[in-house]
Amino acid sequence: FDISLNCHSDCQGRIMWLPIIFTPATLLFAAPATPPSPMRGPPMSPALDPDRIIVRYMYDGGALAHARICLLDDKAGVVTGSELLDVLETEGGVDFSRFYASVYETELSGGGWVPINRNSVSVDSNDDIQLPIPPPMPMDQEGEEPAPASRRIDVKLFPRPVEGRPERIHDSEMANAAAQKTGKLPSSLGYYGVGVMGPKTQPNVGTLWRSAYQLGASFLFTIGQRYRAQSTDTVKAPTRIPLFELDDWEAFAKFAPRGARWVAVEMGGVPLEEFEHPHDAVYILGSEDTGVPNSVVRSCHHVVSLDSERYA
Repeated sequence: FDISLNCHSDCQGRIMWLPIIFTPATLLFAAPATPPSPMRGPPMSPALDPDRIIVRYMYDGGALAHARICLLDDKAGVVTGSELLDVLETEGGVDFSRFYASVYETELSGGGWVPINRNSVSVDSNDDIQLPIPPPMPMDQEGEEPAPASRRIDVKLFPRPVEGRPERIHDSEMANAAAQKTGKLPSSLGYYGVGVMGPKTQPNVGTLWRSAYQLGASFLFTIGQRYRAQSTDTVKAPTRIPLFELDDWEAFAKFAPRGARWVAVEMGGVPLEEFEHPHDAVYILGSEDTGVPNSVVRSCHHVVSLDSERYA
């Protein structure tokens, strides 16, 4: 704001206009004080024992924001793979007959996942991996207490390959897309389910359920959102086949039928007319605007895309 004042005195009889500049900060005194929102800033954190080791774990396809935490005792300055698997099984409820654990390594590789006992459920002591516990950081100034270094182990849980079927290799699937001869469902199809992750418009979900039921889906599911009955589902599919409502990706990873192939329906995959459908499959669709999250796409065994002349 630019406001001028009329000067009548000490101006030798002359009228002078003196400009005064007000900035937004100058005008703050006129605004009523607003108390800060209790929702601002990060949430309060529970006090964890700094002498214990934090084990942060997540399922492949999930995000760190959805990771879980277990605590492990520091017994001898080293954590073994068997101790790590034990705490994940007893405190985290991880089913190692379906998943294998990998720890994040940073010293030599610069960042990568190292599997722990990938080919069996129990750990052989002769092959047990060793994870040194970092010592506390040195004192910044004399007389001060040392600040503890990060004492955290990051773990990702990957689905175990199914006997008789190759483990998923997304890049290989994409490279072999041209070799697929047919998009027809095999006559020996066991079952398949259809689900959606984070849908934006409920009526669209009703249409999806109707189509899935009419095309022979064995079950339906949602990830991250409850389903409300819609008029677009004219066959009332959830009354005819099971509908599962899953809270998040971890819940899906635990729920997914053993041996079923995960198939993301997303752009950039194998065209539908060239895709060879797995014997047992779970098809995952995403939101109408953002699609299937990249982390979920990477965790799927296959990616199939629906051709379109125009895209939004």
